[in-house]
Amino acid sequence: MFMIILAGILFFVGVIQFNILFVIAALILALIFGRLFCGWLCPLGFYTERILGKLKRDKELPDIFKSKGFRAGFAVIFVTALILLWVFSPIDRFWIPFIMMGSMFVFATTFALFSFDKAWCAYTCPWGVLSGTLGKKAPYDLGIKGECVGCEACIETCPIDGVPEGAVEKFQKEEEEGYEEFETRCIRCLKCYEECPQDAIGIIGRSEE
Repeated sequence: MFMIILAGILFFVGVIQFNILFVIAALILALIFGRLFCGWLCPLGFYTERILGKLKRDKELPDIFKSKGFRAGFAVIFVTALILLWVFSPIDRFWIPFIMMGSMFVFATTFALFSFDKAWCAYTCPWGVLSGTLGKKAPYDLGIKGECVGCEACIETCPIDGVPEGAVEKFQKEEEEGYEEFETRCIRCLKCYEECPQDAIGIIGRSEE
């Protein structure tokens, strides 16, 4: 149903406007609740999970792709390239969104073939990097806000490696109950919330921290 709705929007507003609306929606949602768009609305995320997820490669991604410097640099280069292509395009601008979507599709597939299905979403997607950065100041976050027993069910079910680990470890070191937010790469898919046997995961208001 969701993909039918997307197809309808694409048909009525046009390819260029459709992609602009998608990027704007992702960044606006990030200002409120982090990478919510990535976990629930991104078509590429749907593809990586439902199609590439069947590959089950689960290999470690080289550290260079995980570094903040590489992720930020790649995002800047990707966005700058799109702007320059739009301004100085030797081709019809109608094709630019297809170039953007096609390149992201190739990157996501390549990362999945050599690592794990959500590798592109976890570390390198430029819109994901921007959303994660904006989400640092969002009024709402996701994390541990209950009695965590360290069972690591959230870690096992999380599709993005390295997201709950820090919060779980830090929470276990605290003598009193508190609030520990997940890493900014969290895509808000809520799989950890569904799997937590202690109901220790939930939405954290910044005012609670």
